[in-house]
Amino acid sequence: MSKYPSSEQLLDLFNWASPGMLVTDAEGVVVLANKAAVELLAGNAALGSKLPNALGIDDYAALLAAGQPVENREAGFSNADFGSGYANVGFGVVEGKTFGFWALRPVTTHPTPSSKPGEGSSSAQAWINQVDQADESYTPVGANTVKFIQAYYDNCPVAIHLIEEDGTVAHANWKDIAIVGASEQPDSYVGHHIRHIYADQDVVEDFLGRWGEDAPIIDFRADFLNKGERVPVVIFSTAKVEDNKLKNTRCFVFPDSHPDRKRDRVKALDLNF
Repeated sequence: MSKYPSSEQLLDLFNWASPGMLVTDAEGVVVLANKAAVELLAGNAALGSKLPNALGIDDYAALLAAGQPVENREAGFSNADFGSGYANVGFGVVEGKTFGFWALRPVTTHPTPSSKPGEGSSSAQAWINQVDQADESYTPVGANTVKFIQAYYDNCPVAIHLIEEDGTVAHANWKDIAIVGASEQPDSYVGHHIRHIYADQDVVEDFLGRWGEDAPIIDFRADFLNKGERVPVVIFSTAKVEDNKLKNTRCFVFPDSHPDRKRDRVKALDLNF
């Protein structure tokens, strides 16, 4: 099995992911940004922009010097409806040069799916609507960027996995493998059904139906399992569906910045409210 998803999958993952994905050079200058990043940062995601400045991160030089992954750093966004959230960054080398690999997570008032009756329109749904809306100002990245997306997969401290139609984990990056405690034996996770790493089976069974219907899962708090222990996470997941068939998911999983918060629910668990 290849270490990476196919080039086609990597390009789809980057262009249409629900979190913001960016690559910056050693100075913090944007060299690559996806559609979600453009929506979060507007002109501040343009090539040549200084990303740390746009996010309100004033110690970028120290972060770069330390060279260690940074998770859940509070950040400001220029989107009028989604002005705050979290930045995650890791550093790596491509063709002898150092780059920063960023994942930006917006904060919503409540997730999608939500099982609370009368809660109204989900702000998480509003977010993915922004990402999905047509925008002629965004040009999808092409095949010449695959080396950067592979480096992103290897260095950004956000868990990424792609699930196939039958629920099998087809690909998972280093962070995803680590978050479920499979670093020593990745094959114990990759190639197996995704349900084994969810603490609450009703949640994953609900998700399996949503992926097949191309229904988004945005800003959803759940628990993964790491060797029997619950790990609080925040999930941003969409799917690539063609001819009513799930090709693969685009699942991003962040360590929860607020692990003590109540886990989100799905319709199957309504009676437990």
